[in-house]
Amino acid sequence: MKKCNNCGAEAYRNESRFCKSCGTGLPEHDNAAPNINICTNTQCGQHTGKFIYPNETHFCDMCGSKTVFAG
Repeated sequence: MKKCNNCGAEAYRNESRFCKSCGTGLPEHDNAAPNINICTNTQCGQHTGKFIYPNETHFCDMCGSKTVFAG
């Protein structure tokens, strides 16, 4: 089974393209994977992508909303 290079979680299946735990693109699909971690709250100034959170960040430090990997 594939493992995430970011957090080490094991994929559910060989066809998986993204990590189930952190959302990072799995190794065989890095070129197609989103590569920036941003706030999901469209009202938050961090949502614009001006500030990119580290891969291990799960919540925005400004508004508390979840973060997501976006292209």
